[in-house]
Amino acid sequence: MSYVTSWERIARKKGISDGRVKGIKENKLETAKKMLRDNLPIDTIAKYTGLAKDEIRPLMQ
Repeated sequence: MSYVTSWERIARKKGISDGRVKGIKENKLETAKKMLRDNLPIDTIAKYTGLAKDEIRPLMQ
């Protein structure tokens, strides 16, 4: 039987939460790249992905 402290449980939950946030962000960036390839305006991309225009512009390269 393994003994897990409450701190370890909290740390594990935090790690899972951080991973989800990172995954969601990566998905939004990939979606924005696809939208840019389809020549959609930055305003539209920002509206539908929730990304800031400053986060989208570097993807245009």
